[in-house]
Amino acid sequence: MRMAQIFLLLSPIFRAWKNDLRAGGRTRWLRRLILLSLGIGLWFGAYWTIKRVLVYFQAVHGLGPELAYQLLLIILLTFFSMLLFSNLITALSTFFLARDLDLILAAPTPPSAFFYSRLVITMGNSSWMVFLFSLPVFAAYASVFHGGALFYLWVLLVLPLFLVIPAAVGALIVHLMVYLLPARKIRDLLFFIGLFAFVLLYFLFRFARPERLVEPEAFGHFLEFLSAMETPSSFLLPSSWATEIFASALFQKPVELWFFYALLLSYALFLPLVTSWVSAAVYLSAWSKTQESRQGRRPWGFLDALLRFVTRPFPEAAKAIMIKDVKSFLRDPSQWSQLFLLAALVVVYLYNFKVLPLERSPIPAASLRIVVSFANLALAGFVLSAVAIRFAFPAVSLEGKAFWILQTAPISLRSLLWGKFWLYLVPLLFFGEILIFLSNLLLRVPSWMMALSLVTVFLMTFGITAIGVGVGAVYPKFDYDHVAEIPTSFGGAVCMILSIAFIGLTVMAEAWPIYLMAMEGLGRGSGARGVWVAAPSLAAVIVFTILAVVLPIRAGLRRLDAMRG
Repeated sequence: MRMAQIFLLLSPIFRAWKNDLRAGGRTRWLRRLILLSLGIGLWFGAYWTIKRVLVYFQAVHGLGPELAYQLLLIILLTFFSMLLFSNLITALSTFFLARDLDLILAAPTPPSAFFYSRLVITMGNSSWMVFLFSLPVFAAYASVFHGGALFYLWVLLVLPLFLVIPAAVGALIVHLMVYLLPARKIRDLLFFIGLFAFVLLYFLFRFARPERLVEPEAFGHFLEFLSAMETPSSFLLPSSWATEIFASALFQKPVELWFFYALLLSYALFLPLVTSWVSAAVYLSAWSKTQESRQGRRPWGFLDALLRFVTRPFPEAAKAIMIKDVKSFLRDPSQWSQLFLLAALVVVYLYNFKVLPLERSPIPAASLRIVVSFANLALAGFVLSAVAIRFAFPAVSLEGKAFWILQTAPISLRSLLWGKFWLYLVPLLFFGEILIFLSNLLLRVPSWMMALSLVTVFLMTFGITAIGVGVGAVYPKFDYDHVAEIPTSFGGAVCMILSIAFIGLTVMAEAWPIYLMAMEGLGRGSGARGVWVAAPSLAAVIVFTILAVVLPIRAGLRRLDAMRG
């Protein structure tokens, strides 16, 4: 009877998937085909990369299986850490902040059926990506070490248990935290913990300079480091238990196979049961706390005055939209806290140029600096496009279900889109120019290359911002549950493809003149001649930029006008 109730609570999700598949149409199926092709490409790319690494490890006489074992241990430990944190965030939304909770809790729903249905939803939403990308890892191991059918059987037996344990632990922690603290504050707290943990790990990894591992003189120390690692790292972690089971099938390692499987199975059965008992005891009291409204905030006069001053050159309609978007951005911690990630990105990006071994290259250092600076144009463009997709692309979708208010307000769609364009253009320009200026300063490029790079990034930013705002208006997503859903939609993929195409055209237009100037050594005193060589390319870049600004904005205007009917 309980299983029937669980399936009944899960049936709306299955029916939604079924209806979404049936409500096809050529456009929807084309989107699905493109996304499926991208997913398959990423899957085979991961499989090829892991297989190449394992083949390389296998070639190391006497250390191949040990290195592969340590790599598998690290991969599963990383997966377990990702699953644990992902389940914390997802369980908070699924159990306490979902929109359908009012309807479900008003029905005569048994607590156990409600809990297990929500646990299944939590595990599915937070584990599907890890599950899919773990498959090429296991396939690569089976291919290189000839795991055979026995290894795949153990994968089928172990992987579901490996996914259940962090889901149950995450649900248990969330129930206890929400019972003690308001749920909305916990979400911000978990977000900041995860954010700073990611930034810290990012810095530690980059400043460790892993590029030294490819140097022949450092390779011996790398092997000593891996072989000195404990085997396994900790017997208290489910990732270690799973690694031991897989190692017995791959490397014929003598381990207590059924003992480790019994550990996984017992914890996968025990933890959900304990969490269901805790949920039955504290859930209603904890859920009532999530219904508390946010406290109002006092007005910030300095911010209002600063926004009025900055937006003074713009028309009144665009000014109102820009001020509203800035305040909405600052009120959402999940939005403005991403600026920390951008700061970390800038530091690591510049550090990469600081440690480049240009002096050890057989190419003359002066010419090599110009070549690297030219490649930096494309890299900076890719970084700008990624930032634009995260911030500029969702600009229209962030209006949400209140978009109809703008449709009835005395504000034209043209003012709406151009207001959002100018709002995101200014910070992106500042970010791009700082990035290219400091990186070229570290490379010590000649003055003509510095000027050309600054002008090129200045023009590229206009096109990248317009593509983000325009394509975001063509593919709006007003019914989102979280802001992170918007950039990962089909429109986000289209926006990224168009941005990369625009960056590619811009870089190719300047490739030949920069090559000529680098090879002829024009940076040593013939700057005037260099400007004339680059002039036709700059003219072509200006044309590309005008098209990249006008066409997406016009397409977005037509799409929004068609929606207004």
